[in-house]
Amino acid sequence: MMSTSLDIQGNYPLRELTTFRIGGPARFFAAVSTEEQAREALAFSREVGVPVFVLGGGSNILVSDEGFPGLVILNRIRRREVRLEGGRVSVHAGAGEEWDALVQHCVENNWQGVECLSGIPGTTGAAPVQNIGAYGQNADAVVSEVHALRRENGEPVVFSNPECGFGYRTSFFNTAGAGHYLITSVLFRLTRDGAPDTSYRDLQKYFSESGEVSLARVRKAVLEIRNTKGLLTLEGYDVFQSAGSFFRNPLIPAGQFEELRRKVEDAGGCTAWAWPQPSGEVKVSAACLIQCAGFHRGYRQGRAGLSPRHTLILVNYQDASAGEIIALAREIQERVKERFGVLLRPEVHLVGFSAPDLFL
Repeated sequence: MMSTSLDIQGNYPLRELTTFRIGGPARFFAAVSTEEQAREALAFSREVGVPVFVLGGGSNILVSDEGFPGLVILNRIRRREVRLEGGRVSVHAGAGEEWDALVQHCVENNWQGVECLSGIPGTTGAAPVQNIGAYGQNADAVVSEVHALRRENGEPVVFSNPECGFGYRTSFFNTAGAGHYLITSVLFRLTRDGAPDTSYRDLQKYFSESGEVSLARVRKAVLEIRNTKGLLTLEGYDVFQSAGSFFRNPLIPAGQFEELRRKVEDAGGCTAWAWPQPSGEVKVSAACLIQCAGFHRGYRQGRAGLSPRHTLILVNYQDASAGEIIALAREIQERVKERFGVLLRPEVHLVGFSAPDLFL
């Protein structure tokens, strides 16, 4: 077996590395803090012939009760390099940087472009993979380059913004390129002293009676709003053992929306639950569909349940198993599909499941 300076451990417990606090062990585990260590870890996986899963903040995943049958690489590659270019600023951040800490740093320096993405858990490397978005901003608007290693040979590669193939909560890295790259860093292009983005309705409501709007105040507002929904994992806020929003908000063809609207209204309806898109589709609230399908906030099914603050968040109550979370998720999917003809797809990444019992 190859010689390596990495501390590669066997049968490593994963649950405490996830915000769900659920999951079995990894067959092999290695924490990497440099690109060279990442190459060594990838070389090890190829030599022993096992699959790889790259773990960041563990905030958007559900690990199976059996764990992961390969090598889990904990990405802790950290760097922050800043270059000022007139009215623009380039921020090159390591994939292992804590995302919210990076956002806070940008806001404190009055660099506009990510203030509405405050409070999103996880690490910077996940931002382009999920094309994270919230309150009117998305990662694809500020990601300039993604630096990565090819898993098959450890060679470095740089992706431009168009090459990332961004879509709604998707990118090349979680579609066609899934499983082929380990992201090492991300280059962001932000605006110096730019006006904060308050286009989203929740922010407009928040600032409706306030004259002063700044990046710092927008960040504060976003954190407060996310806290009311139980979406924070930051110290000093209410924290639930969850992976945030479990399902994506579905996109409905415009021609099918009117029928869905009638069904939702007949089931009690919701306020501000549908948003027309430039594509002609309509994005609808998964939380609204779940609620109208008969699931209320705080709904419990044994040790698994919904958040008392938001129906889109599945929560681990009292040491729930991954199987219990999956059973609840499937029940929600089936009832929403039956009543509204809409398939809710998970936003949470499932790790170590050979045949997940969900409609994927």
